[in-house]
Amino acid sequence: MRPITWITRAGIVSVFATLLPQQAFASGFLAARFGGEHGHPTTDDTTAIYYNPAGLALRSGTHISINGLMAYRKATYDRSPEAIDTVVATGSTGAGTPAADIAANAGESTLSNLLASPFVGAASDLGIKNLAVGLGFFVPFGGQAEWDKNSAYEGSARFPGAVDGPQRWATISGTLRELYFSAAVAYRLPKQRLSFGAAFNVVRSEIDTVRARNADGTDNLLDSSGNLQEGRSYLKADATDFSAAFGVIYQPTEQSWIGASYQSQPGFGENTLVGTLDNKLGTTASVRSNIEVTQSLPDVIRVGGRYRPRKNLELRLSGEYARWSVFDKQCIINADDAARKCLVKADGASDTANGGAGILVVIERDWQDAMGVRGGASYWVTPTVEAYGGLGYDGNAVPDETIEAALIDMGKITASAGGKFTLLDHKLSLDLGYTHVFYFDRPVAARPRDAGGKQVSSLPPSKNPDGAGRYEQMIGVLSLQAEYSF
Repeated sequence: MRPITWITRAGIVSVFATLLPQQAFASGFLAARFGGEHGHPTTDDTTAIYYNPAGLALRSGTHISINGLMAYRKATYDRSPEAIDTVVATGSTGAGTPAADIAANAGESTLSNLLASPFVGAASDLGIKNLAVGLGFFVPFGGQAEWDKNSAYEGSARFPGAVDGPQRWATISGTLRELYFSAAVAYRLPKQRLSFGAAFNVVRSEIDTVRARNADGTDNLLDSSGNLQEGRSYLKADATDFSAAFGVIYQPTEQSWIGASYQSQPGFGENTLVGTLDNKLGTTASVRSNIEVTQSLPDVIRVGGRYRPRKNLELRLSGEYARWSVFDKQCIINADDAARKCLVKADGASDTANGGAGILVVIERDWQDAMGVRGGASYWVTPTVEAYGGLGYDGNAVPDETIEAALIDMGKITASAGGKFTLLDHKLSLDLGYTHVFYFDRPVAARPRDAGGKQVSSLPPSKNPDGAGRYEQMIGVLSLQAEYSF
């Protein structure tokens, strides 16, 4: 377990440290930007293994490519004081945050991270005309985050947990990875001008994250006796699943291509990660539990076309639809409970009457499907020098009711520019591009309260701290790709 130096002074810790710090280049935490402007559903380079495997059949010979994405992410979350579960008036007693200490549970959190993600691919016709096979490794979902510390609470004896920032109820640091190991095959029917392709993926899912949380799902700093209540949990889980992709490309003329592809859900539906949960309970020793994490990630549909009105000019347009509505919740279950089953009632409580058992925490997501569109163009200054650019828009998958700092999303605009240089008699190509992701600022109102001033929220195990406040974010992505053909 990673060190948590102050936690021996904390009160009750929760049974869960939830999930998914992210770098969202598209909707949700979909991060497929490898290939840059050449990564689209009618591409013919090795990134077609993911975007549309049918594109592998558009080229002959053997191609090996390595693409590195290097991203700089900057984010700010200003947590609203109205998001605090309970504020205790000065001089009174009870569980919550003392009015004089609101700054320990609200205010601005910042993040400045450098991130890296690879794509490695190889494709070959194996000497058979119109055939192509490919192998690839890439990371289309996920990211990582490390939020800045709040130096005002460094060494604090009163609220030691506040040093991790107001966003700590959603995330302190962590990593989410969906690693794809892919094998693809494609075939072209030259007379019909049709290419078909399919890919089979082995998907390695990994989660490693720390957050603040209380056993009752609140963000209370003190319990009813005035003792520190805030705690920490550390979750580490992984799984190996499978998925598949299918695609088709039609070439209506010698200078135009239309393509569509489908990328299935990891695990073809709900997938289960297995791991451990380390809880630090007050001054007692850390307790480790065996757990399962159940969730459903989206399938993705992509369509697009490209057209060459002149030999040295290409125009592109593509779009994607990510079915994020399947990401309705994440459930953490005690793996040692033989009857374990994630069933909850409408109010968020465990549905024991219908078999719900072993549930530790449910994180309600209730995400919505999201779409994106991108247009681009390439101009060949010379036969060996290509300049390109593009603009795009990606939608938001996260509703106000369930947004949190671990999973920031909002509408966004992307702008790209770069160049591709061909050397060694067209055997070697070097591609350098930059994409800037402009996110729209997102204010989120606090949950409503009842007549007694209590937040209207789900019951445990589905109760979670309020993520109200203002979210801001930007990402800059540098893409460098080298490809060798023979």
